[in-house]
Amino acid sequence: MQIEPFLSELRDRIRHQHVSHDDAVLRELSTNTLGLERRILARIRPQSTQDVVLAVAAAGRHGVPLYPISRGWNIGYGSKTPVLDDCAVLDLSGMNAIREYDPVLGAVVVEPGVSQRQLHQFLVDRNAPHMMDATGAGLEASIIGNVLEGGFGHTPYGNHREHFSDAEVVLGNGTVLRTGRFPDLGPDLKGIFVQSNFGVVTALRLPLLPRPAHYESFIIRIDADAGLEALTDRLRQLRQEGVVTSCVHMANATRYLVSSRPCPPEFANTIITSPDAVRIMSTRLLKVGFWNAAGGLYGLKGSVSAAKRRMREVFKGIGEVRFFSNAKLRRLMQVTGKLDAMGFSTGRQLQQSLESFKHIHELMQGVPTDEPYRNIRWRVAEHGDLGLIWFSPVLDATGEMARAAVELARPLFRTHGFEMPLTMTLVTPDRIVGIFNIAFDLHDETQRGQAHELYYALKTRFSEQGIRTYRSALLGMTDLEYDEAKRQVLSDIKSALDPHGVIAPGRYAIDGRRGRGRNQD
Repeated sequence: MQIEPFLSELRDRIRHQHVSHDDAVLRELSTNTLGLERRILARIRPQSTQDVVLAVAAAGRHGVPLYPISRGWNIGYGSKTPVLDDCAVLDLSGMNAIREYDPVLGAVVVEPGVSQRQLHQFLVDRNAPHMMDATGAGLEASIIGNVLEGGFGHTPYGNHREHFSDAEVVLGNGTVLRTGRFPDLGPDLKGIFVQSNFGVVTALRLPLLPRPAHYESFIIRIDADAGLEALTDRLRQLRQEGVVTSCVHMANATRYLVSSRPCPPEFANTIITSPDAVRIMSTRLLKVGFWNAAGGLYGLKGSVSAAKRRMREVFKGIGEVRFFSNAKLRRLMQVTGKLDAMGFSTGRQLQQSLESFKHIHELMQGVPTDEPYRNIRWRVAEHGDLGLIWFSPVLDATGEMARAAVELARPLFRTHGFEMPLTMTLVTPDRIVGIFNIAFDLHDETQRGQAHELYYALKTRFSEQGIRTYRSALLGMTDLEYDEAKRQVLSDIKSALDPHGVIAPGRYAIDGRRGRGRNQD
C-alpha cells in the first residue's frame, strides 16, 4: 500500500481541498453508535462521477482500499465507519445533484449525496403530483445509501431494494456501468449492487408514487401479547388481497415508548417491559396496545372506504382499528391543544400521543422527519452518548414465525439487562423484517460490552434456527455466512469487477480470489 503517492496523485487530479487526512476529520469518520474503532487513512470527497473514476483508478494502482459512503447516516449499523482498518473513506456527500425529474412518468435520478430533506423539498417546490417514499432515518439520510443497504420505508414503494433502476456504477476495474431500465434485453444487474462491494454507485433512478386522490392512515391496537399471531396473519392476508399496499409496521408497546419520549425518571434504574409501557403511555381516552400496527391506505375515496370496511371485518373481535385522514388528525390536534392550554393533564397526554403519531402519518405520505432520531436517545442525555445497534432478522410473514422471533429474543434481552423494543414490518406480503433495538451508553464500557454480547447472542441463537438477518451491522460483518455456491459466485463476481480488491473490503463478507477479510470486531 502506497498511501502518500495515492494522496499526492488525487490532490493533483481532484481539487486539493477534497483530499484530507486531518486527524479531526478521520476521528469523526470513525465515530459510530456501535462503539467500534477503526484506523482510517484519509477522506476523499469526489464531486463528480469522473472524480470517482480517478479515485478508483488511483486506488488500484497504489493498493489503497476505498470505503464508499453516501452521507454516512447508517446509524445503528455502522454510520460512516469502514468494515476494516486502513481504508480511505470515499465520501460521496458532495455529489448531491437531482439530475433528472420526469413529471410524466414519475421518476427522479439522484446522486448519493441527495438527502431525504432535499428530495422532499425539491418535490414541494415544484408542486409535484408525486411523492417520495420516506424512511424514519432522518432528514439528512441519503436516498441512495438506504437503497444500497436494502432498506425500506412506509408507502407502497417502501421496499427500496426493488424500487430503483438504471444504477450508474464505477466498477473496481474502471468501467462505468449503467444497469438500465427494465423490461430490457438481458439480465437485470441492479440487484448485485445492493449489499455488495463490486463498485461505487454514483446515481440511480427512483420511481415516485403518484399523490393519491385520498389517503388515510390506520392504527390497529391489540391489547394482549397473545394477539401477535392473529395480527400478523390478518395483515398478511390483507396485503395478499391487495387491500393494504403499504409497508405495515407492527411494534410492541416498548418500541412506541422509546421512540416517543425520554425514559421516565422513576424507571432510571429499571428495565421497562411492554406492560409497563402500556401503563405509561395509555390514557382514559387513548389506550396503547401491547402490539400496535400502522400503515396507509391510498386511492380513490371509494376504494379507501371499501378497504376500511374490509379491515374492520377482518379484525372484528381481534383488535381495534382506527383511521385518520389529514383533516381528522388536524381536528383532533386542535381539540387536544385547547384542552392542554386549559391545563388538563389528559389534554397534554393526548397531544403528546397525537404529535408522535402525526410524524408516522406524514411519513406514510413521503414527508421525512427527524423525530425518530431526536427521540432515539432514550436513556442518555446527548446524542454523542448514544450507543445503538439494530439486530434485524427476516422472517416468513406468519404469526408462528413472528412469535418465534419474540420468544427467541426476549430471554436474551432480559439476561443481558436491556429493554426489548421491537418493530416487525411486512415489507412484502410474504416477508417480515424484525428490528430489535439495543440501546446503551456509548461511553459506559460495561454497557457497551453487554450490548455487543447481546448482539452476538441474538445472531447465534437466530442462526441456529435458520433465521438470517436482512441487513448487517459492522459487528461480525466479515463472518457472515452464505451457502458455498453463492459465496463462490460472489467471489467470482468480485474478482471480475474489482480485480484489485479495493472497493469496500469486508463489506457483507464478499471477497475475491485474493482472500477473505479479517475479523476486526
